[in-house]
Amino acid sequence: MIAEETPRPRRPFVASEAHECKEHAENPELPADQRLVWAQLAVAAELRIIRKHLRKG
Repeated sequence: MIAEETPRPRRPFVASEAHECKEHAENPELPADQRLVWAQLAVAAELRIIRKHLRKG
């Protein structure tokens, strides 16, 4: 007997760069609460870049 594969749930989009988060934050098609979350993620990504540069000196 062959086991049936259960369909994998579709994974949500994961932005890994600040500019990708910013693009989602500025997307007027998304609800305001989702846009706010994307904006916060964009800021966090920018801060990560700043911290990385500060560590390098």
